[in-house]
Amino acid sequence: MVVLIMVAMFLIFIGISYLQEKAAKRRATVQAPRVVSAASDAGMYLHPSHSFARIISDQEVEVGMDDFSKRAFGWMDEIILPKAGTAVRQGETAWKGRVAERMVSQRIPVDGEIIAVNERRQGDWLLKIKPSRLQENLSNLIQGASVSQWLKMARAKFLMEHAGSLVPAMQDGGELVDGFARHLTDEQWREFCQEFFNCEDMK
Repeated sequence: MVVLIMVAMFLIFIGISYLQEKAAKRRATVQAPRVVSAASDAGMYLHPSHSFARIISDQEVEVGMDDFSKRAFGWMDEIILPKAGTAVRQGETAWKGRVAERMVSQRIPVDGEIIAVNERRQGDWLLKIKPSRLQENLSNLIQGASVSQWLKMARAKFLMEHAGSLVPAMQDGGELVDGFARHLTDEQWREFCQEFFNCEDMK
């Protein structure tokens, strides 16, 4: 009888351990994506000119073109970048890009000094900046859950204003093709750059 009781207790102990381990694994599986997503959202900020600032550390910020920019132009035929060592301020021109024979500019999202320039365009960043007023600058940028929502709003606004005249830039189902801005007329290009990228005097 004693042996049976000990066997039963042993089996109960194994069963409890198994259920606890299974529950722990289930919690880890459910929680992991939220942690990764939160970390990613926390490090990415957008300027209204559709440049991004990705926080690497308090001494390094990567700056580049956001998804709307890359979708609009496909990719720049040429990008005129500032030199390493240049002091920059939030809102100043970050770079000028050439798309065929037309130009567009985007703006610096943070104050600081340029410490690296991605001349070969390997990766999605164009500049690395050592920030000088990071926390103050970040309060002026789009961040967190607002990033994806703001990008969706930019796409919707463009479609509302131009979809009727841009059939070549649309796929079946109404999705914009890569490089859709290349299909704009010169006048539409100027309006598009001024409205969506805060350009000044762009051809």
